[in-house]
Amino acid sequence: MKLKLSKSIIENILTNAINFLEKKDNSQITSHLLLEANEKLIIKATDREFGIEYIDESCEIIQKGKITINGKKLYEIIKALNDDFINIELEENTAIISQNHSIYKLPTFEANEFPEFPNISNLEKLSFNSLDFIEGLKKTLLVIDSNNPKYELNGALLDITKENLNIVATDTKRLALYKVDNNTDQELQIIIPKKAIAEIRKLFIDNFEIYFDNIYLIIKSNNITFFTKLINGKFPDYKRIIPQDYNYKINLNKTYFTKAIKQINIISNEIKITISQNQMLLESISDETFEAKTDLEISSEIEHFTFAVNSKFLLDFLNVSDDEIQMCLNEENIPFTLKDKNFETIIMPLTI
Repeated sequence: MKLKLSKSIIENILTNAINFLEKKDNSQITSHLLLEANEKLIIKATDREFGIEYIDESCEIIQKGKITINGKKLYEIIKALNDDFINIELEENTAIISQNHSIYKLPTFEANEFPEFPNISNLEKLSFNSLDFIEGLKKTLLVIDSNNPKYELNGALLDITKENLNIVATDTKRLALYKVDNNTDQELQIIIPKKAIAEIRKLFIDNFEIYFDNIYLIIKSNNITFFTKLINGKFPDYKRIIPQDYNYKINLNKTYFTKAIKQINIISNEIKITISQNQMLLESISDETFEAKTDLEISSEIEHFTFAVNSKFLLDFLNVSDDEIQMCLNEENIPFTLKDKNFETIIMPLTI
């Protein structure tokens, strides 16, 4: 096999592809990329849990074939070379990367032993707006737990009904829900791992297709195919947690509310909020001698309402919300809700 590639194109591909490699053990074939050169160049990377396939039609294929190359080393080599064409070829069991007077030689694995990727021909296609899908993943990502012993909480639930597309995540202290109308005959629930969601958000914007079965989710665009294994488990019944009504609803400006929270954060990330007489008072909670407080003017008929909250939960919501949000309250010691159009987060207050 022998290839001539554009540095800028291959570097851009590798920037994303290396996130899919086995990083701790170079003795594994999954620490390598697979390059397959036939009519087009196909580049694959996988750690067996999720994977990516790129098609590069700009590559000049001098001799067809396939090769595996350590992905991390190849990326570092490509970055170090000049902005010019790069040659990659296989000689016996060695990958040779060259550009002008620079030559690198790397060992390879047997290319036929590279893990197989799932095939979309065996999967069912999902029908919903791709922009809604990406927006929902973006808004719920920060709420997903990372190391919960209940493995099903380490991902986001994609809950499709005949009326709605719901994307749900929880870390047990808060629950995020993105909900949009969706007219479909499909009904299903699947759980997408957090690390897969982080990559999906970077790779896709719009104009892609989604396929699934009981094991895999596959996303396909013109030149990228992504797959991830799904989390096998039963997500909690989130609908039981969502209040049907609220005693109080307060409209808040995102910019002013965010600024007030960050002012208190200088002293403490635990904040006491008191609402009374068209005013919201924010105060630090700390055993130290330091103290911080500030207030906001609001429109409210509440006589007195006090609760405490971890400021991170507020800021995570505000970072993905629009300019105007709504705070919905019932009683002081039970969860409250922040809303922004199709997105809401239900937050457990701290015990004061």
